[in-house]
Amino acid sequence: MASSYSNLHPVDQILTSLVNEAVPSDDQLIADKVFETIQIPERSGTLLLEESRNFMGAGAGLDLQRAPGSSRATIGGFDRSSQTYKALIYAASDSIAMEDIFDSQYPGSEEARLAKKVSRVLKLAREKRAADLLFGATNFETGDCGVTFGGKFNAAGATPLSDLHSLKDTVFANAHGINPDSLIFGRALFRELARNPEVRGYVGSTTNGLASGNLILNDEAVIAVLRDVLGIPNIYVGQALQDTAVPGATSSEAPIWTGDSLFMGILRGSDAIVQKSGNVKGMPVAALNLSFQNMVAGQYDSNDKTRRYVYGEEVGTFHAVDSKLGFVLTDCL
Repeated sequence: MASSYSNLHPVDQILTSLVNEAVPSDDQLIADKVFETIQIPERSGTLLLEESRNFMGAGAGLDLQRAPGSSRATIGGFDRSSQTYKALIYAASDSIAMEDIFDSQYPGSEEARLAKKVSRVLKLAREKRAADLLFGATNFETGDCGVTFGGKFNAAGATPLSDLHSLKDTVFANAHGINPDSLIFGRALFRELARNPEVRGYVGSTTNGLASGNLILNDEAVIAVLRDVLGIPNIYVGQALQDTAVPGATSSEAPIWTGDSLFMGILRGSDAIVQKSGNVKGMPVAALNLSFQNMVAGQYDSNDKTRRYVYGEEVGTFHAVDSKLGFVLTDCL
């Protein structure tokens, strides 16, 4: 039988299947979609990253033409950069009285119900870590909509498509000629795009009411416009809410991904090679999901056998890799 990383309690394969099973509300979660996931063999190690400038040509003064019998030109370049990482343990548990298990009329098992509850807690916490990393103010280049573009996306006459195209040029330049492949919106900002005349006008004309009327585009139409205009394939909207109140207090729900912000950057193409030592070699990207242990679950009884506990646990980290390969735009509404 497999065991959890903490090795305190055995892993239950049925409960593990349940905690990893997608439920309808998981459609709102994007943390597992936005990053490349690298399975690491050790909890800690080193990232060895190629310098992106190494892929911009041989450099000035280097002649690649050679005469028969002569030596080939030797390419110089920049050394690999290195960063250390450490995967962290995230775990949660819930319990039920033994009497409630025996008296339960729940159609499934009470342990299965607790497993789904624990799973949701861990998934939302994972989503929050992803949002904090990608929408945070310290990991990547940042800008304020009002300063960067002179206005917010919901202001009269706003041109978000033009502004986002300019932002793409900024990321392209920062990344030494690599186009951004990912765009992530807070929900409120994304919904505002559906109302914006420039966006609506891209799919219609004033004659059919899209540009001048009150029609609102659906999510699929907005994403199609963004992909067509920007050429960015991976577009996500962070929609999940989280209750930030302490247990027993009045509910206080808030979006996990800041509603008026967005991230644009490079989150694909690491071409990672994982060594047995735990070191990871690869191309630079903005961030990675380094996973040592996927979510597992199990159950155990209290010492006095009055309560049954169900736990979930995962080990990993979202790791910011290169600050120049991402841009966070804030205060856009």
